[in-house]
Amino acid sequence: MLPVEEALSRITKSAASHPLKTATLSTIPPTLEGQAPAHGHVTGSVVLAREDLPNYRASVKDGYAVVSGDGPGVYQVVAVSKMGHNSGIVLESGTVSRVTTGGMVPLGADAVVQVEDTELVSSTPDGEEDTIRILSRVSAGTDVRPVGSDIAKGEVLLPGGCQLFAAELGLLASQGIESVEVRVKPKIAIISTGNELVKSGPELASGQVRDSNTPALSHMLQEDGYNVTLCSHFPDTLYEVSEGLRTALQQADIILTTGGVSMGECDYLKEALPTVGATVQFGRVHMKPGKPTTFATFPSGQLFFGLPGNPVSAMVTYKLFVLPALRVWEGRDPAPSAMRVELPERRNLDPRPEYIRAVYKNGGVELTGGQCSSRLLSMRSANLLLQLPPRSDTCTSLQKGTLVQAMIIGRL
Repeated sequence: MLPVEEALSRITKSAASHPLKTATLSTIPPTLEGQAPAHGHVTGSVVLAREDLPNYRASVKDGYAVVSGDGPGVYQVVAVSKMGHNSGIVLESGTVSRVTTGGMVPLGADAVVQVEDTELVSSTPDGEEDTIRILSRVSAGTDVRPVGSDIAKGEVLLPGGCQLFAAELGLLASQGIESVEVRVKPKIAIISTGNELVKSGPELASGQVRDSNTPALSHMLQEDGYNVTLCSHFPDTLYEVSEGLRTALQQADIILTTGGVSMGECDYLKEALPTVGATVQFGRVHMKPGKPTTFATFPSGQLFFGLPGNPVSAMVTYKLFVLPALRVWEGRDPAPSAMRVELPERRNLDPRPEYIRAVYKNGGVELTGGQCSSRLLSMRSANLLLQLPPRSDTCTSLQKGTLVQAMIIGRL
């Protein structure tokens, strides 16, 4: 059996051999409820700022634009500067201009006095400010945002390989950038195997099992920013499996199957792969759950992942092996986010490295109950995979409170 690290190395090396392709996508949502086509994609190159932000000197606070050298005293209010409005005046020494937060600081002024450091002296007949008293001295530049202080024209707005989510798309919108070059995502097929599987329905016949792997993996892919091109099912015959693989290869760059890769008499995938031109890179991994995981490559650069049929095994191996391959395919770092946590209870170690499901909340960690690979409930609310080492002659268990590595698989 192959160690997890070696299996992952072979996967990422194969994924990296795929040439990066780019396309231009809109950054604007088509509807109020929709997402921008570029959402979740990765920038294909560096994006530079087109303009300064702000493109005018802006007030940090509500107050009065002043000539800082004037100092405290009584001054006439000669103008008002609001957001989106340019008064067009040049402020002269001995006068002030009312300015709102974000409003334009007029030419001639070099500072803003916050309204809390002023008081009204007199008003005009229609109730507007006429004169005010400045109570404190300010230095040049006080509470003034210079041109380009947030973003300077020509500055790197987004690096290449940056995934586009809310903040990134907001940055692009702030620059009026309505389309961006992105790296093309792989087309993905999900295929379940097994005569016992049926789609969701009201009743099951004896011996039937509802297919939970296809919807679970499909949603995991969507949550990670990928769309599924094809969902299918292979009956348990060598012919059906081989023909199904040929069909999938015509539509997808990466093929994910669940089941059919173990040692059963109806497990035909490993036998079928060479008939469609695949080279099996490995067929067993030293881990729990997920030992039957299979990985194969094609001369075309397409990738095949044979994930175990047990629901937990399929989801765990997706996070461990498939997601890193998808990231590398887009030219991203494959390493997952991880943290060190205290083991919440004593655990006997397995001969294989084990990945147990846990929930991190309120600063602590809880296991999700029984860790059997068929028990889908153990994935409910799980946002961590705790990585336990294999049993050895000198270490057969880990005590409660032992620090272990935890892969982050969901929102904390």
